[in-house]
Amino acid sequence: MNIEISARHFDLTDALKQHVERKLDTIDRFYDGILNIHVILEVTSGTNHVHLQVRGNHIKLDSKAKSHDIYSAFDEAFETLEHQVRKFKDRMHNHRKNHDPNVDTLSYYVAAEESELRDGILIDDTQVVPRLDTEEAIMSFEIEPGERFIFQNNETGRLSVVYSTSKGKTQVVELVREQK
Repeated sequence: MNIEISARHFDLTDALKQHVERKLDTIDRFYDGILNIHVILEVTSGTNHVHLQVRGNHIKLDSKAKSHDIYSAFDEAFETLEHQVRKFKDRMHNHRKNHDPNVDTLSYYVAAEESELRDGILIDDTQVVPRLDTEEAIMSFEIEPGERFIFQNNETGRLSVVYSTSKGKTQVVELVREQK
């Protein structure tokens, strides 16, 4: 894991650099796919701003904080980042629970509204579809390769799909079970 620290409008002290590196060295215990972390420490008008950018295998996270103390600002941004990484790992490792393999749950879903999503989607078990807010689903779609991302929408309680339109825009569409 590569850690890059940038200090803007002040001189980076060895103590601050060691504090940042010591904290960030622990982040890969939550997810080992992190390749780079860029830390931007900035002082403007007496306020300290911290921006943490994490990039890696299927992960792209950002965390920001500001405070009158640079250490406090960094610690706050780090806590937010740590929460994001844990949440990301939980989503990546969302396993089936209480699933009976003898039950046939195969269903065919189609878009509930007019969209470019012409083909139906075959879902074998809706219980293993991750439950996410729309914003979280879009983020997962952008960091995980694939032509679409299916999720249980926490906001509507229905199955939805995120996909890229022919113009390259990200689209979210609700799904309904096709009646035969």
